[in-house]
Amino acid sequence: MDALEEKEEDEQTVEEKLGSLAVSDDLQDVETKVPVEQDCVPKHSVDVSQLPSSYKTNSPKEKQLLHIADHFLQQYIHLCPNRKPLFLHPVNECGVEKFVSTTVRPTLLPYTELYDWDGCASFVSDYLVMEPLECPITLPSSLYSPTTTLKHQRGNCFDFSVLLCSMLIGAGYDAYCVQGYAILEICTLDETQELCPLLRKPPEEAGKPKHEPLHGLRVHAWVLVLSGKRQVPETFFINPFTGNRHNTTDKRFLGIESVWNHRNYWVNMQDCRHGCKDLIFDLRDATCWEIMLSESNHLQLLPKEKEELFDSDTVREKRMSFDMPPSWVVPIRISPRQFEMRYYQGKKTTLYSKAKLKKWAPYLNGNGLVQRLTIYAGPDYTDAVEVREWFENREDILVRREVNKQTQLTTDYFSKGHSLCLKAHTYKLLEPKTGHTMEFYSEARVDGLQKRVETATEMTEYFMGRDDFLYLRHVDFGKQGEETQRTDMNSKPIMQIKECFHRNPEKPADEDVAECIFLITEEDIHLTYHLKDKYITASKKLFHKLPERASEEHEVFMSLEACTTYQAGSFEKGKSLFHLYNLLKELTAKEKWVKEEVRQSEAEVLTILKIRQTEEANIKLSVPIYNRERNKERRRQQEAMESTVKDELLGQKKQDLHYLAPFLIRNGCTDKLNKVQALRARDDCLTDFKHHLTYRINLIQAHLEKAVEELQKRHLWFQENKNQLSTKEKDDYLSSCSESMFHINVLEQRLNREKQMAPQKYLALKDKLCMDPHLAEHLGYI
Repeated sequence: MDALEEKEEDEQTVEEKLGSLAVSDDLQDVETKVPVEQDCVPKHSVDVSQLPSSYKTNSPKEKQLLHIADHFLQQYIHLCPNRKPLFLHPVNECGVEKFVSTTVRPTLLPYTELYDWDGCASFVSDYLVMEPLECPITLPSSLYSPTTTLKHQRGNCFDFSVLLCSMLIGAGYDAYCVQGYAILEICTLDETQELCPLLRKPPEEAGKPKHEPLHGLRVHAWVLVLSGKRQVPETFFINPFTGNRHNTTDKRFLGIESVWNHRNYWVNMQDCRHGCKDLIFDLRDATCWEIMLSESNHLQLLPKEKEELFDSDTVREKRMSFDMPPSWVVPIRISPRQFEMRYYQGKKTTLYSKAKLKKWAPYLNGNGLVQRLTIYAGPDYTDAVEVREWFENREDILVRREVNKQTQLTTDYFSKGHSLCLKAHTYKLLEPKTGHTMEFYSEARVDGLQKRVETATEMTEYFMGRDDFLYLRHVDFGKQGEETQRTDMNSKPIMQIKECFHRNPEKPADEDVAECIFLITEEDIHLTYHLKDKYITASKKLFHKLPERASEEHEVFMSLEACTTYQAGSFEKGKSLFHLYNLLKELTAKEKWVKEEVRQSEAEVLTILKIRQTEEANIKLSVPIYNRERNKERRRQQEAMESTVKDELLGQKKQDLHYLAPFLIRNGCTDKLNKVQALRARDDCLTDFKHHLTYRINLIQAHLEKAVEELQKRHLWFQENKNQLSTKEKDDYLSSCSESMFHINVLEQRLNREKQMAPQKYLALKDKLCMDPHLAEHLGYI
């Protein structure tokens, strides 16, 4: 009696410990009184005729596992009568009970994007369509295999979690499926109150959820990733519906009943009244987690008194010595086509707070559009404020476009490699004189241009890394007809040009120009120099341009009125008139050159606009050459080559004459050759092959002689004209000579190789003929 009373007291203690996990009577009443928000939704039908036998039957070891699981569940219900049932062995798509751990099929898929947890989670959330649970507060009656889930691209939270867990374990993560509870928004994939991740990183914890009748009862499944493997620093959750990572303290996850992977099953024995924030995720801790099968290599067993409560000695010994059978699921496979399509029917739409995100598979849209984010002014998704689009595989290298619906400004972004080094382009219309801002990859341009802003009256250019230290050039244009002396009547008249320069440390500050302004209409030039140390004003010069000489006979002298000078520091001695005269001549020549630069910039703007109009009117998508499914031309060539090889193989089977066919026919081939015919066929074949080898050597020799002759002619031409050639022409000559020498070297190597290999090839053919079945009878191997 004393022993029995002690056992009852221990049992009462355990029940008190587990009572914190139980659903209260009030919540149970709510479950029965509150109507379910949705009708029971049956899972999609599956054609099971083509499934393997492991899907339709259980092996003896699986049957034994089910028996152990049933006994484990009975003991659990006895000790924890107020807790919800465990998700142990639902039926699969064939109606066969399968233990949940054996439904997990660890698989490493051959795509680099799926080697990390975020890539796997993103793929699962994108590829599958969420189906709600049959009833939001009860466990599902079935759990399909990951292969069937992938095939139909649909599933509930448990299907999502099993597939994601299989991929994560295959990728080396310590991942587990979780049976638990979460808030309404998590369970129903409602993200309309969440900020879109593309706009701003969402908060790690959501605010306090609004009151709803089924709060704390809604069943949900997600994935637990423990720290340790794959250098994971801390344990975290993954919501399989969204692919988002969550801290284990996230208040949106309300409790955990159990976790499992492909090796074992653990029941949570901790208090979840305050959610998951205080849970300990050390599965080796027997006071926090009850393990189903023994993992003595790294898990501690339960205390002896708890063992007696949970199992009899015989049953527990049997349970703890049992190994988990292998998964009944065939290896998970995702074809390149499936991986490329990514979404159900190639597209997906997600609603966020005041934003709508649409995604498409590559090549589904003819313009390369793969993602569009529309930002709205209000929650009704009607008044669009901004649209952002992402593109892939476009030949014009456009990767992103942003459209401001309020200002009607469009900004296109390009990756590196555009023909004009274009990085970004902001515009209202792809038409001249409508205002454009163009950014460039300055490191790829000779002039170091980083940005150009053009309006109808102004143009400003920004530079980087120039040898002349120029970093800004601003141009003011006048109205048409204001400038009389213009070579191009279609160009806008230039009224003023201002250039700004960084400090050149190799020059004195008062000789290093900081700003130069060309006043075209006033025919003045303003120079402002950099500040000297300990000075608050800079030196300046104002020039009045010299009049052009009517003839060589007239002399023009520099006068003091032609230049106004301010020298910072009265002790500095001014420059001589001769020096000022030479400086003015340099500035006048530079003004002419700068005006040409401005005209070239205007022309480049028109060229870019014309090219962009053409690109947008005729959008082309590029296809990698190794993408056989997408590259039609490559596929056509491959299929033609395979067809030719197949025809040749069929021809060989019908007429087994091989390379001797033309020689046997020429010598009156019969079913059986005599010795004369065999010798003649052999000699003809060897002679023909010898002629072929000689032809190849002569052909390479001719190409070599021609290349040498052309190089000599080019060298002779250079010697005759080198004093008249420009630097560019000399560089082109040296470049062409280098290419020619490389070509000649290759031809020489090929010629030497052919000469060395020709005798060996001839002897090899002779030996082959002696062993040929058509000739061996008469020739033998001599």
